[in-house]
Amino acid sequence: MSLDMVVQGGMVVSPRQVFSASVGIKDGRVVAIGNAEYLSQADRVVNAAGCYVLPGIIDPHYHIMDWIAPGEEIIRSETASSLASGVTTIGLFVNWRGGEEPETFIQRNVTRWEANAVTDVFFHLSIRDPAGIGGLERFPPHGVNTFKFLLGYRGVQARAAGINCIDDADLFAGFEQIAMMGGGARAMIHAENGDIAGFLGDRFRATGRNDFQVWNESRPGFVEAEAMRRSVYLAKVLGCPLYFPHTTIAEGVEIAIDARAHGQDIVVETCPQYLTHTSEEPIPLFRQQPTLGNVNPPLRYWRDVEALWSGLRSRVVQTVGSDCASTTRQEKGSDMWKTVMGLGNTSNMILPVLLSEGVNKGRLTMPEVVEIACHNPARIFNLHPRKGEVTVGADADLVIVDLNRKVLITPSLLQSRCDWTIYDGWEMRGWPVATIKQGEVVAQEGRVLAKPGTGRFLPRN
Repeated sequence: MSLDMVVQGGMVVSPRQVFSASVGIKDGRVVAIGNAEYLSQADRVVNAAGCYVLPGIIDPHYHIMDWIAPGEEIIRSETASSLASGVTTIGLFVNWRGGEEPETFIQRNVTRWEANAVTDVFFHLSIRDPAGIGGLERFPPHGVNTFKFLLGYRGVQARAAGINCIDDADLFAGFEQIAMMGGGARAMIHAENGDIAGFLGDRFRATGRNDFQVWNESRPGFVEAEAMRRSVYLAKVLGCPLYFPHTTIAEGVEIAIDARAHGQDIVVETCPQYLTHTSEEPIPLFRQQPTLGNVNPPLRYWRDVEALWSGLRSRVVQTVGSDCASTTRQEKGSDMWKTVMGLGNTSNMILPVLLSEGVNKGRLTMPEVVEIACHNPARIFNLHPRKGEVTVGADADLVIVDLNRKVLITPSLLQSRCDWTIYDGWEMRGWPVATIKQGEVVAQEGRVLAKPGTGRFLPRN
């Protein structure tokens, strides 16, 4: 067979094992995995000697905040930044407020994405208004069957983002619909008690405090735990599968263990920032401009960091998403109570953190990295076997990793529109040196080669 490309000489990583093999690619798909001498007839040979060959990373948690800058601009810059770090597929939250035909809404977002992106995408519906709760069953025919409920938003910050609060009746009505859908449909919960967080926020704001720690004190861990437990209970009553994005607390791991022991379908995600940063030891960036540390839910404590790593090892925490929220320093401003939420683009740090802080510090193995960052999100979101594994028939989305490469992180290195990063000055050991998507080398040694408009929408049935 004449091949378009052979990735030769690397160690292929699956969710189960690491093995030496070459990967043959034809028409954008993996068509052969085997001995190099049998896979030599190719138009292009990519040398992966001394490196690991992983499936393309799937970031299941991504935002395009088009109320602060043109969405097209953000899609172009941020998907390129993600691609350079091995992310080939993104789970994007599209903001739904009701009042538009689902087919029109989805097609409008597909058109914008496919005209500007360099990564593939699947959509989650982010419900920004109670008016959007009715008629969720109309979305699965258009390839969208995951729905996010924003429990934690009240007050000034919520209004700036155009979020109207969801109450328990809305949550119940949404769970009821999703439970009846089947077919992989799942409710996603931003787990914070917005009433308590809003009450505490007003109290602290009245004191005039504007420091980094005050945001974390206004949204303590029990606010997240209460919302998780409430959602788990209602989901059990209705038989609704759950997904908890951006889990920050040790108690969240315990809640998931208990729920699964009682037969519930619960998926827990965390983010790279919650595996590396805390509110106990503010980095210099947060002292210089406290608003840069404003994120919902907040950074927690070292005991939570270690519990989340333990949760990844024990498979209680199953995925790592970025919660990408790309902003500039100017857009973040100086008012902690009105600033745009988020820690910038950390999609570009999912793989480096799992390699440097995970594998190279003995917390994870390479197959566990593939399970967490590729196989699990593909399986959970109905993309497997097309995505998430280096296997015959899968999309030829690959990332070549040098586990010993040391890289000093700077904002310019990450190529995001963000002119800051919480990893500024960190030396990471383990780095993606090339990304292949649809059988084409789209990033190499940090240089993005893909052109805007090569990303595809992935409808899920």
